Amino acid sequence: MDTSLKNRLTTLIYDEYRKLKPSSRPVVKSNGTKEWTVLASIVAWNTETDHLRLITLSTGVKALPDILLLKSGGNMIHDCHAEILSIRGLNTVILNHIKNIEQGRLSDLLDKDNSKYTWKSENKIILYISRMPCGDASMDTMEDQKDPASKFEINDNDPSQYLFEGNTTILRGRLNFSKKGYVRSKPGRYDSQITLSKSCSDKLCMKQVTSLLNSITYDLLNRPVYIDYLLIPSLERTDFNGIERCFKTRLNNKYQESDIHRPVFFVVETCDNQFIDDKKNDDETPSAMSSIKLYYDKSNTQEQAILNGVKNGSYTKGSKPLPKGCEPAVSRLGQWKLYKEIDQNVTGSYLEFKGKQVARREMIGIVRQMLSFDGWIHTRKDDCKS
Repeated sequence: MDTSLKNRLTTLIYDEYRKLKPSSRPVVKSNGTKEWTVLASIVAWNTETDHLRLITLSTGVKALPDILLLKSGGNMIHDCHAEILSIRGLNTVILNHIKNIEQGRLSDLLDKDNSKYTWKSENKIILYISRMPCGDASMDTMEDQKDPASKFEINDNDPSQYLFEGNTTILRGRLNFSKKGYVRSKPGRYDSQITLSKSCSDKLCMKQVTSLLNSITYDLLNRPVYIDYLLIPSLERTDFNGIERCFKTRLNNKYQESDIHRPVFFVVETCDNQFIDDKKNDDETPSAMSSIKLYYDKSNTQEQAILNGVKNGSYTKGSKPLPKGCEPAVSRLGQWKLYKEIDQNVTGSYLEFKGKQVARREMIGIVRQMLSFDGWIHTRKDDCKS
């Protein structure tokens, strides 16, 4: 990617960010404290026309405690980090385009290919993130800075660093940041409730094998869809070293040439244009609000502010059930409903549907074992039956 393309890309993303509703962006609190957030976007770069086509725009730095999934029923988004929301958004846009194709409309992203669909090969996928993804990729940067990361430095034999006792290959948040190449959980803070959600570094690393497609879209397309470029502003040599180790070395060293599921590595790029609402000093606080904007086509977009995993204003405390219609468009239930409009013959629940994807589950299991040889720690099951 040349400088001109990167400038066009960041200008497009930042201009669209400024158009978001105030509820979708960080605010300045009544006491004068400024909030910050992470911005992510997935853009299709048409290499034949040089056109940049925005697909998703998302913000967010929060993940729900695992116990809250007890009341989810597919309504709640467990992981609201910006890049994860954008990946979910891509899958929602794909489902929308498949539905449109079935109704006789054209798609600028997909082609019909017999009974399935194919991502248009001229559309290269660029994932923009306004800062380094949490987890292993950013550990070199934290160690280099030392402060405030030094409070996460602990003795190497301290068992408190592990998410669960007995599993020494999944660490909790940023604890013992000098350890490299390990799976880490969200959030980074030790005093936060356990989410069991894995870091963005780990999820993006896995996507190099499993692809950006999720369980709902995976069998609808003939071929997987991968990230072609990862763009992050203001990367320094330490950052590039962490990215190389996290996304390439720790997978490449464990694969053989004969392996069926080999990683498809993305190209890492950096740029000078920084995000206006990135964290600039330690006095700023992370925004509790997340947001997603989906660009189905030029005239059809959808923007939603998300708080506590559901549409802003829909969350209920305690055991009180969530209201009907609280699910964001990119939630499990939102995507499941859209899928059932495409395949009206599907029966059973989401988890029953997912359980039938034997080959995909085996592929995911292989990658997880490579990343964490002591086994995987699963989040709570979250089914939807609507």
